Amino acid sequence: MMDVEFPILGSEPLPVEFANTLYGIGEQTDYLQSAAWIDEWFTQVMGAARHPEMGRHADEVRTLRDTVHALLSAATQDRTPEPDLVQRLNAYAAAAPTYLSLTWPPGGPAAQLQDTAAGPAAVLGRIAACCIELLTGPGSGDLRRCQGPGCSMFFVKAQPRRRWCHPSCGHRDRQSRYYRRHLSRGATR
Repeated sequence: MMDVEFPILGSEPLPVEFANTLYGIGEQTDYLQSAAWIDEWFTQVMGAARHPEMGRHADEVRTLRDTVHALLSAATQDRTPEPDLVQRLNAYAAAAPTYLSLTWPPGGPAAQLQDTAAGPAAVLGRIAACCIELLTGPGSGDLRRCQGPGCSMFFVKAQPRRRWCHPSCGHRDRQSRYYRRHLSRGATR
């Protein structure tokens, strides 16, 4: 186990978790900065047995992550992204064909994406395809950037009042507002 705590929310779609590996406002922390960190992230998020040695393709992984991050940023800011970003995402998605398969667990029927290709291209293609689905699907309008102070993480708004990626960001935001209110009262006395 590595000695790094990834910003994994655990409840977000794969492209959101992937984009959140570039964290920070201004000076950013790259949680995919080394091959070992890339391997560990894929192990934690997607399972090691299915996606070994992604770190050997670090440049491709980071290029796709930067592309996904830029596209999610454009979507949350209601602006049109650069055409080359869209083309790059489509190229990654095209490299790994997938198909839907039906599973029927005790809770009822469910669709599951299956890869028809293997290796890094399949893994990155799956992430790209999921990003396309996120940006064009029925919940695309629910993609948000956290409003917590100093937080840059993306999340999909599941509840109408949600403004933060995690309850800890909401707590920090409330503390910050409380402190500012009380500081301004003390300054006017």
